[in-house]
Amino acid sequence: MLHKTVVALVDDLFWRAKIEHAVRSAQAGVVFVSDPAELAGAAPAESVGVLLADLALKKDPFPALAAWRKGASTREIPVYAYFEHVRKDLKEKADALGLAGVLPRSSFAERLADIVLEHALPGGVRTASEEPELPEE
Repeated sequence: MLHKTVVALVDDLFWRAKIEHAVRSAQAGVVFVSDPAELAGAAPAESVGVLLADLALKKDPFPALAAWRKGASTREIPVYAYFEHVRKDLKEKADALGLAGVLPRSSFAERLADIVLEHALPGGVRTASEEPELPEE
């Protein structure tokens, strides 16, 4: 099974660790970019399965995200972005770009493993351990 690379536009160490853990759990690779100006050259487009982006970067991520969405080799790569729930302005700007998902941080954290699995390991299935059924009394 071909593993795809996850590109993460993030400058926060907490989120970097969360993303790294999710990507390693899927046995995929990750490339971290903290400067939006470096996003275009982060990884060969054909190897990228998904772009994850923090909308609250120290540097404005929107020009780089817009360029990614318009790029001939990157426009089909899904982009999931997350934001602080109180920053509705960031959500509205991101929605205008037509990203695959624009989620509050809490929802992004809940869905992160599934997003990574779906896009970094196409065809992969997340298995949950089921509780054994107890016999009826």
